[in-house]
Amino acid sequence: MEMIDLIAGLAWDPEIRGFLAVLAGFITWMGSIWLLLSTNSGTRLGTMLALAGFFGWMAIMGSIWWIYGIGWAGDAPTWGEVEIVEGTDDEGHLTYAALDEANALRSESLPSAHEIVVEAAAAAETDFGSGWLTSGPSGLTNDEAERLIEVQTAWLEYGVVTVDSLTADQKEGLSPGEIADLAAEEQAKNEATTLSELAAVAPGLIDPESVELGGWTLLSTAEAGEAQASAIAMVLESNDFSFGSQAEFKLLDAFTIGGKKGLPEDPNMWDRVWTKIRQTAQITHPTRYGVVQLQQVTEESITNLPGSAPQRPVVDAEEPIVSIVMIRDLGNVRLRPAMVTIGSLLIFFALCYMLHERDKLVMARRAEFEGA
Repeated sequence: MEMIDLIAGLAWDPEIRGFLAVLAGFITWMGSIWLLLSTNSGTRLGTMLALAGFFGWMAIMGSIWWIYGIGWAGDAPTWGEVEIVEGTDDEGHLTYAALDEANALRSESLPSAHEIVVEAAAAAETDFGSGWLTSGPSGLTNDEAERLIEVQTAWLEYGVVTVDSLTADQKEGLSPGEIADLAAEEQAKNEATTLSELAAVAPGLIDPESVELGGWTLLSTAEAGEAQASAIAMVLESNDFSFGSQAEFKLLDAFTIGGKKGLPEDPNMWDRVWTKIRQTAQITHPTRYGVVQLQQVTEESITNLPGSAPQRPVVDAEEPIVSIVMIRDLGNVRLRPAMVTIGSLLIFFALCYMLHERDKLVMARRAEFEGA
């Protein structure tokens, strides 16, 4: 009785039902066609005709899988670990990296995102006047209007926060001391903004010529989502660190180098067309590397009392910055569909050739019979 209960608890019903549905469809659809062809043309000829039709259909379906990377696809692209490097600002985050490309990245010399926003706001005040924060794009060129909107967005997100800049909703129900504490907390949060976070909101403020990355490209938080997720998993699984969860560290900036060349800056229609043609015609895939940096936070900043609002994680300046160096594995998404397409096409051609030779033999015998 216990064995029956155990078997019943395994929940095999979905698997059996799916298997029987596929089997029934296979027999009903293909079996009925094979039966019709066999009764009209003979078992051997009917089987060859049914198989030729089946593999022809498989070649068509496999080609669609091959083009779109769907169906019975292979492994998807992933990030693989190369090494995990620790370093401080004094010695350089990636000074001891074994990868030569990583040695060229000196992220410790980069300006902070908050400094970039403050400098951009000062330049906007000089160019557009003291009311630049509330002015509209009327009377400006497209480039000037785009720059103004970008600076306004960055300032509202990561600019300087004072008591006067807080909204009425933020001040509602708070004492003057609490309002001052709130302004200080918002200012500290903006000062801790990373370049990747700024690149997601206002990428135009980060001038590539003024930011020396040694050939690397800064990734925004939107572009680095998969790389950051892989880096988090690598750090948590590593035996060299005692991180128990993602809450114990803060993600900093993400960078990449290599891979196929993308679009130029401010691309037009022809740039997009040529880039698509160039990438399609490029058979080989240059190696692509990625670096995701993180730093441990203070224990006090993540210790939340029951019933209180979660605190903002604050990085511990005394802890080294951890850089996860990764390599892009392109996987083989289209390999299986390609093999299905090519294999089905070869079998289809072989069956067609066999049917053609049979027709030639039948026609030769018919000609001999008519001649006799």
